[in-house]
Parts: sequence; structure tokens; C-alpha cells
Amino acid sequence: MRKLISIIFVLATGVVFAADDPARTISVSGTGSVELAPDKATLVLSIVAREADVETAQSKAAEVTAKILALADDLNIERNLVDTTSASVRPDYRWNRDSEEQELRGYIAERQMRIEVRDLEQLGVVIERAVKAGVNQVMPPQLDSSNRRDAYRDALDKAALDAKETATRLAASLDLKLGSAIRVDAGSNIRPPVPMFGGRQVAMAMSDEAAAPETYNAADMKVSATISVVFELVDD
Repeated sequence: MRKLISIIFVLATGVVFAADDPARTISVSGTGSVELAPDKATLVLSIVAREADVETAQSKAAEVTAKILALADDLNIERNLVDTTSASVRPDYRWNRDSEEQELRGYIAERQMRIEVRDLEQLGVVIERAVKAGVNQVMPPQLDSSNRRDAYRDALDKAALDAKETATRLAASLDLKLGSAIRVDAGSNIRPPVPMFGGRQVAMAMSDEAAAPETYNAADMKVSATISVVFELVDD
């Protein structure tokens, strides 16, 4: 029984000793970035049809959607890269100041189409031909790269080196030596650019013959990484 009590006492005093000598640490952050050329883009196109009755509005929206599918086929864009399933119909009201009531003036049918363009040389062609087909809303293209994951890992390498260099400099200033990393947290910040025209500007540009497909230039993407590291500090 005494032996058991002695063992418990030794263990308890060991825990107290560890608590009285906490590890010295330093927390730093590092950043890194890599630029790469995009090789694909996602386009979101919409046809918003306002008509006096539901059937006419839906028919007009469906007609434009069919033209977009035909456009994709003509440009050899695979059907699995085209999504036309988003659709909605809603009444179109306006406020009548004379009667002070809402009055129904028709219906709005909307079809939204999402196309992934894997040949950026086709980007301008797709936008211009889609507008000519009846699309009246074009969201800014979202550019991406099939090499984005590898670029992110390269950015992480740079961020880790940046964090280590900062920690080493701080430790040296305090006459201490940098030990092992005991905690690492990483994050990303990917902000792809967009071509020159976007949103309503696309539709406006289509009326100008000078807006040729060649004017759509995709700038490089910037892939950034941020890393937070906790290092141990040891006596120099």
C-alpha cells in the first residue's frame, strides 16, 4: 500500500514540475504566391424573357436555350460541360400610381446556362455568338487552371520558407535558437481574373463591330497561400 502511494506521489510531482516549466514558443505567419496562366473558363449565361403570358415567355426562353446547346455542339464543347437545368418563371408586377395597386403586366421566364470552356481561344466566340442567339445576361467569366492544385502547393512551399525565415530572424534577435515546428495551419486565397468585358458590358459591346473575339484576353491567375507556424524556442 505504501509503495502504491509513493508511486502516485512521484507521478503527481512530475506533472507539477512540467507545469512549472512551460515550453517557450514563437508564432509567425508566412505568405507565398505563384502566377500561372489559366487554361479554362466557366461562363454563366441567362435569357430573361418578359412576355404577356407564361407560355410565350417559356417558349422564348426555351428557344434561346436550344440555340446555346446547338452552339456548344458546333464548337465541339461536350454536353457534360453544359448545364441548362436552371429555370424559373415569375409574375411581372408593376405599381399603378392611379389605382395604388400592383397590376400584373406579364410573366418573366428565365433560363440560366453554365458552360465550361476548355479552350480559351473560344471564349470570345462563345460570348459573342451566345448574345447573338438571344442571351441577354452574361456574368464575368470565372477563369481557372488545371494546374491550380500544383501551383497552390508551390505557393505553400514559399509561405513555409517565409515563415521559417521570419521565425529564425526573431529568435536570433532574442539570443535564442529556433526549434521544431509544433503546429502548422495553412490557408489559400485564389483570385482568378476576368477578361476585359463582363456582365452588362458584354451585351453592350456586341453592338459594336469592333468587339471581335480577339479582344478577350485572359490575364494570369495568382494563387496565394498563407501559413501560420508555432515553433519551439531553445537556448542558443
